[in-house]
Amino acid sequence: MKSLFKFLAGCCLFSPIFATSIPSPKHFILAAITTDVNDHAYAECWELEASFQTYPTIGESVILGDTSNLTYIALPPRSKEGIHRPPSPMYFLLLTGQAHVTFPYNDQEVWIEQGVNDILIANDIKGIGHFTAYPGNEETRALQVPFKGGVVPLHRVVENGACNLIKNLGMSALGVNGDVSLEL
Repeated sequence: MKSLFKFLAGCCLFSPIFATSIPSPKHFILAAITTDVNDHAYAECWELEASFQTYPTIGESVILGDTSNLTYIALPPRSKEGIHRPPSPMYFLLLTGQAHVTFPYNDQEVWIEQGVNDILIANDIKGIGHFTAYPGNEETRALQVPFKGGVVPLHRVVENGACNLIKNLGMSALGVNGDVSLEL
């Protein structure tokens, strides 16, 4: 378990959104797949309520919530899961490869790639769910981490759709001038 926490602190919690060249936000921002009042799946950008704290040695950390178990999955290259939904609300943590999520009732999409948008909350447990394809030429490996009791972490919705790094963190904080957009 200790090595998992080391991995998460070194790999995923500090993806490019939180790299040293980009000032860290006070809260963790990530894409979530959820459902509307008609139980249709769609993407939102969430900011978790828990805030970053100074890590005891160097850097920052944030508690991402209570989880119940951990499942390692390996998905073949250039494969598709078809329409599905998670059995319970969970984190999807990408370790290798890439995933492309689309929806049956809208034209949104979410790309999950190593180092970019590599943690996602899958919370579309009602309705028929979403489509996921693994278009890369290598096996996609990920962790599925359900929330304890099915309770998602406290959060606020930043915007409808996948997170837009420049818009959500602020162009000036990134040292970017001009009209630039990076979808996560």
